[in-house]
Amino acid sequence: LVTFSGMTPGDQVTNPITVTNAGTLALRYAVTGTTTEDTLAAQLDLTIKSGVTTCTNAGFGVDGTVVYAAGNLGSTTGTNVIGDPAQGSQAGDRTLAASANEALCFNVSLPSTTGNTYQGLSTTATFAFQAEQTANN
Repeated sequence: LVTFSGMTPGDQVTNPITVTNAGTLALRYAVTGTTTEDTLAAQLDLTIKSGVTTCTNAGFGVDGTVVYAAGNLGSTTGTNVIGDPAQGSQAGDRTLAASANEALCFNVSLPSTTGNTYQGLSTTATFAFQAEQTANN
């Protein structure tokens, strides 16, 4: 989804991911970010938006609605970045009608104030999308 290597303070990477409901019933979903380590992951800022016209570094700030605001990329224990994967409707869960899709724009940045403490560190983030039908749930 988002690949970055050799980032320096002030760098950012932006890429879209499309969430699709290929089913015949409406669903709601949540997203959890899990990383391979916590130090750098807590320093990297993740922002997720919906409705971004051009999901690039240049286009990210132009439009769209913030779904997850400048929070940690994730953690080794998992960080809920959209909603909550617990069964039933939770604050922040996203819904999709049957046969619908939505594009989410992921932006990861390394703040310009990042010091040498983070030099040479690496992490990998995995985003798990958990969905359930909205009817009777």
